[in-house]
Amino acid sequence: MGAGAYIDTGILLKLYAKESTSPQAIALVVGFEIPLPLTHFQELEIRNVLRLKQGRGELTEKEAALALGDFPSDIEAGRYERPAYDLAAVFARAEALSGRHAVQTKCQSLDLLHVAAAQEIGSREFASFDERQRAVARAAGLVVLPA
Repeated sequence: MGAGAYIDTGILLKLYAKESTSPQAIALVVGFEIPLPLTHFQELEIRNVLRLKQGRGELTEKEAALALGDFPSDIEAGRYERPAYDLAAVFARAEALSGRHAVQTKCQSLDLLHVAAAQEIGSREFASFDERQRAVARAAGLVVLPA
């Protein structure tokens, strides 16, 4: 049995830090079954980007602290679930995806790791607003959302 929809960090982040596309992200995420899968890549990236936003002045110290507190609270509340997966297999899949699609899509390494992780945990759906990442996910056979 596969995992639920894999939601790229770019969408999950918008649940914790207000951005112009936060309303679209929220509308998309509420339609998915809980718990959402949460990989090490997503977890690190969400926390790191929140800190980067504070460092760039996009979030105040108080806003960043609140978001950095809300995220683990959501994990503890069961909104996310950490699936078991083989990290080496994720990297192998990412390398294979890179070899097949990087020249055409110009996709970044971390974006490839997210798509590979989605495949490795058995997700059939992949949600992202990033067009390059969406192209790789589609080429990898995942149903890309939003449609």
